[in-house]
Amino acid sequence: MQKGRGRRKSRLAVLLLLPLFCLSLAAGCGDAGSGGRSGDAGAEREWKWLKETKEKLDGERRQLAAGGPASPAAGGDSARRREEQLLQSRVQSEAAEFSRRLVAFINDHPPIQGEPLDRRQQEAIRMRSDEELLLGADFIAKGGDYQRAIEIYEAALALDPAESRLQAALDAARAARYMTAERFAQVKPGMKPAEVRQLLGQPNPHNVRDYTDRGVQAWFYPKDESGAAAAVWFERRGPEVGKVYRTDWGAIAAPAPGPQPG
Repeated sequence: MQKGRGRRKSRLAVLLLLPLFCLSLAAGCGDAGSGGRSGDAGAEREWKWLKETKEKLDGERRQLAAGGPASPAAGGDSARRREEQLLQSRVQSEAAEFSRRLVAFINDHPPIQGEPLDRRQQEAIRMRSDEELLLGADFIAKGGDYQRAIEIYEAALALDPAESRLQAALDAARAARYMTAERFAQVKPGMKPAEVRQLLGQPNPHNVRDYTDRGVQAWFYPKDESGAAAAVWFERRGPEVGKVYRTDWGAIAAPAPGPQPG
């Protein structure tokens, strides 16, 4: 009986040995928790580090969301920008280490088939969901990569199906992935790039085209899976992108269906 149970636990541990951003299992993580299954000193120290680092990261992220560090006593705006860049770099480095060690902790404490997750397992899964929510939002905000965000949310939901925030983020990403005529119609000539981003979202870098001979830049927004896209055209003089001078809902038409095999 114990031998079979050990084999099941080993199989689940192997399945969980995946990178943080690619997990797609409907299982949970194991625990060393409050009198849990692996309460050794090393596991306790690692869990303490994860909890403390999570709290620290959350505080630093709130600080960045509020505009960065308080303005230094000397140096003015340039010093403030340097401090903010240092904080962003530190958060990025800490988050990478936190994610790596969180996955290692999950892999080291796999679930046992047929047994419910205990408190620490549930908390570790929720930590991972928090990081996946931030990661998906980052792909959308910085690169307009809705498809990657959707994949992240779907994988996270497989591990944490009760997390309503993941489901809401997934639904929103699916709804915003393709441009609609109603959203596109809000863009008007004379708008600045920041205004267009606010209305339509950040375009994917692969969908931004410079036409230097014409002094313009175009942002293409996919309308569906066929490849059809709408375009917003900006004036461009040198490195600066100017205002919208034209929009084109039918900029790229869907490709005509090819000949069918005889």
